[in-house]
Amino acid sequence: MAKLLLLVRPPYLSVIPTSSNSFSFKKPSHSLRFSCVRCCNSDDEKKKKLSEQSSWETKDSEGRDYLYRLGAEADNMNIAVGQRAGIIDDVFAGNFLGRDSDIVFDYRQKVTRSFQYLQGDYYIAPLFMDKVVTHITKNYLSHLLNAKVPLILGIWGGKGQGKTFQTELIFRAMGVEPVIMSAGELESENAGEPGRLIRERYRTASKVVQNQGKMSCLMINDIDAGLGRFGNTQMTVNNQIVVGTLMNLCDNPTRVSIGQDWREADVTNRIPIIVTGNDLSTIYAPLIRDGRMDKFYWQPNQEDILNIVQRMYEKDGISRDEVEKVVKTFPNQALDFYGALRSRTYDRSILKE
Repeated sequence: MAKLLLLVRPPYLSVIPTSSNSFSFKKPSHSLRFSCVRCCNSDDEKKKKLSEQSSWETKDSEGRDYLYRLGAEADNMNIAVGQRAGIIDDVFAGNFLGRDSDIVFDYRQKVTRSFQYLQGDYYIAPLFMDKVVTHITKNYLSHLLNAKVPLILGIWGGKGQGKTFQTELIFRAMGVEPVIMSAGELESENAGEPGRLIRERYRTASKVVQNQGKMSCLMINDIDAGLGRFGNTQMTVNNQIVVGTLMNLCDNPTRVSIGQDWREADVTNRIPIIVTGNDLSTIYAPLIRDGRMDKFYWQPNQEDILNIVQRMYEKDGISRDEVEKVVKTFPNQALDFYGALRSRTYDRSILKE
């Protein structure tokens, strides 16, 4: 019901002294003044809403603004919104150095690897491929299996045996777009930073699966160099946090926090983890136990070495028999030795020129 509000300001009174102890009051000649006259509706007292389905005014179960709480919970650093052409006026976007105001933003945000640089026909050891493919596939099918599936695959063996390179070849063959880390990122001057970085990279791999529809995984190279306990090394807080983070990922692979408040809908995809190292026995024992980490010792046999070296020298026109002679001449050598041997032949050719 509409109500008429009439606000009246009382008239002013003039005070005129008549004698020493008396005063007279004179009413001013002007009429009453109205300060405000408006017609209001009682329903207007309620807050106007833009829409019944507007997200800007939605309240959560705690009665707080939903979008504000969502932004507070998520570590949102998306600064690309509003920089792209088509989002803002072309006058501000410009037409030089690309169409984005920050032309290297996409490259800085590219954490995953696509291995487009691996051109050529390389040899992948069947045993190595079976182990890696089985681990990745089994983790993506873990919700259908009535069994405990280890999240981490630990590939260890001698130096220069092609553990990382063989894994990258398998990623390229399977179309996997992994997130790569190294042992150098497992330590920092800030306590807790490496553990947070692992969780961020894990969630990044999860977003690849969710947004791009591609398989992804987290790979940490030379993990024993960053977490291994050797003779005179000292355990740091970051070493303990990294070990605890990896153990927690194995136990709860779908609930990963990077500091934000928990939400029931914040479920991370299960992402397989692959680590490489030379000696996994130097790592904290509960991390490498069965159920958390599946260990695979890689030592190429004679047939694998011959096939890999033959593909290595294939463009040089060297036959299979000549490759066998090279391998027999230098037995018990790692695969990187034959790669260095091939590089030295080019060095001699360059020196002759």
